[in-house]
Amino acid sequence: MKFIIAPGKYSDHISSKKIGQAIYSGISRALPSAEIVTMPVTDSKFGMPALVKHTIGGKWVRLSLFDAFWEEKTGQYLVTSIDSQDTAIIDSEQVVGVDLAKNKSRNQLFHATSYGMGELVVDAVTSGLRNIVICLGKTAVADGGLGALQALGAKIYDEAGELIPEGENPLISAQRIDLEDVFELLGNRTKITVLLNYSSSYKLCEEVEYLNEAQEGFLEDNLVYISEKMNQKYNLDVHPMPHSDSIKTLAGAFAMINARILRSSFEWVSKVTGMDSIIRTADILITATDKISSESMHDDILYHLSRTAGDEKIPTFVLCNNFVDDFQNYEQMFTGIFSTQMTEYDDEITVFENYESVANQLTRTLLA
Repeated sequence: MKFIIAPGKYSDHISSKKIGQAIYSGISRALPSAEIVTMPVTDSKFGMPALVKHTIGGKWVRLSLFDAFWEEKTGQYLVTSIDSQDTAIIDSEQVVGVDLAKNKSRNQLFHATSYGMGELVVDAVTSGLRNIVICLGKTAVADGGLGALQALGAKIYDEAGELIPEGENPLISAQRIDLEDVFELLGNRTKITVLLNYSSSYKLCEEVEYLNEAQEGFLEDNLVYISEKMNQKYNLDVHPMPHSDSIKTLAGAFAMINARILRSSFEWVSKVTGMDSIIRTADILITATDKISSESMHDDILYHLSRTAGDEKIPTFVLCNNFVDDFQNYEQMFTGIFSTQMTEYDDEITVFENYESVANQLTRTLLA
């Protein structure tokens, strides 16, 4: 019997890797002859690029850049080979992530810029990389991605025709955008793919003071106006707020420069790393997550793996600390849900022992 173990996301005090080890131990104690494969997981703060590196390798490229609040910092992106082509994989969290918005005032958020995201792309392109993948998570920055376009060479003008300088949210006074230098930089051979991923720490989001209704409304009106002008000038059909998260997303700006926008970041990663193929060889899939709800399931590793297993008629079980009973049809993806009844106050040893015990019980149940 072949088991695939695929831990999902956990809060900061719990290691997904340790959860996988606990489940492995529980299965092997109950069934020593079992073939067990643990899907690659990483607790790295560098998100999806770190998962790719952990799976198929690559090297980090580090550079100095500006974050959303124009503070200089060291950023990085991964260079790896995908389809025999060197590819840069960039994570947005290091520049515009919600974590950076903690303890920032609404005025600071109002003036925040995505400029640093453009700096990462420029470095990759000028280094000769023509395949760029950008992983976008939740963000507190509301410049519509115009800051990133500025870094790529876009000239953004205000109502008086004056060039808006780099350094803060250009959307506040943007009236006209010239993308000619951006298209010249990228050329015809550069391919940009944007992966959307909305999963995040909801406790963290509660600690961030987002823009008020007046500020958000003002920026949203500006973005709609600018997008309409861009559509007319470059013969585009770009909606200013693709998918979700309204003006906080960078996806619309990258769509303006012909980027391909993909709905699920993990679906892309699982294909290029071969995870999908591994899942299809399993007899049993065991996933794990901190909490199952409609929010935590949306566009998450747990959702994609379970859906893939379901398509192959592979029994799928999920181990979780707790779950709510109002997560629509997501429960239909699981053959069974096993609660470990853990809390955020439990130490790592207790967490390991409980997951090991539940995995052992699950395996014995399957054998019976």
